[in-house]
Parts: sequence; structure tokens; C-alpha cells
Amino acid sequence: MSETANLSLALGYVVNLLARREYSEFEIRCKMQEKAFSEEDIENTILYCQQKNWQNDHRFTENYLNFRAQRGYGLMRIKQELRQLKGIQSEVIEDVLMENEIDWSEIALCVLRKKFPDFQQKQDPKSKQKIWRYMMSHGFSADDFGNFVGSNADFY
Repeated sequence: MSETANLSLALGYVVNLLARREYSEFEIRCKMQEKAFSEEDIENTILYCQQKNWQNDHRFTENYLNFRAQRGYGLMRIKQELRQLKGIQSEVIEDVLMENEIDWSEIALCVLRKKFPDFQQKQDPKSKQKIWRYMMSHGFSADDFGNFVGSNADFY
């Protein structure tokens, strides 16, 4: 196949991916490597898509952050996923976080209400540990939810 045909094939593949949902540059690069596109084709295709603003890591990060927050995940978990699974640079993540005004305590409270309806009651140590472990594994910091557990206050 000619070089132009390969590039056209690569571009068609990436446009097909991006037509369905946003992808990070890292994800596209991995998918193209799986399909055995040449490094030159991968580089040129990604650059072209970024110039056309079809692929944008900043926009991807915003969408991912909002989507995962709505699903009940905390900041630490989302940041880790963005860095490790999606290949997003820390600077991009921090820029997006500066622009967004997500109330992590409010999200933590919603998760607590849904998963542990009696979280405000006095908890025995084993139950409290279970709540804390769950919340920490979902990426919330103690600052986000610590004051709510066993508080017996009315937050409604």
C-alpha cells in the first residue's frame, strides 16, 4: 500500500473512533499501535486530528472528570485514572481542575446517602472502617466525608 493510502486508512480509523466518544491522545496511540499502524502514520494522524480540534486532551479531561464525578468517584481516584489509564499529563489535569468548580464534599455526601443510609448514626468501629475504606477506595479524601460519618447532624 502507498504511504497516502496508509495515512488515509489511519485517519479513517481514528475519525471512526472519535465519532463515538472522546479519546485521549494516549488511548488513540495505543489503539493504533494494536492495529499495527506505523509510528509515522500514528504521529501524523494524531497531529492532524489535534489541528482540526477533533482530539483534545483538555476537553477529554473535562468530560472525563465530570462523568466520573457524576458516577460517585472522588478527586484522587479520577486523577489517578486520568494519569495511569488515560495518559493525561498532570499539568492538563491541574488546569482543568482550576477551571471546574466541583463540590467534592457534596458528591461524597450523595455517595454516603446512597451506599450507607445510616452513616450519620453513631457507628461501631467495624462499620466506620467499612465506610472509610469504601470512600477512600472511591477516591475521596477524609476532608470530603470525614465530618459526615457518625455526625448525627441533619444535612438534608
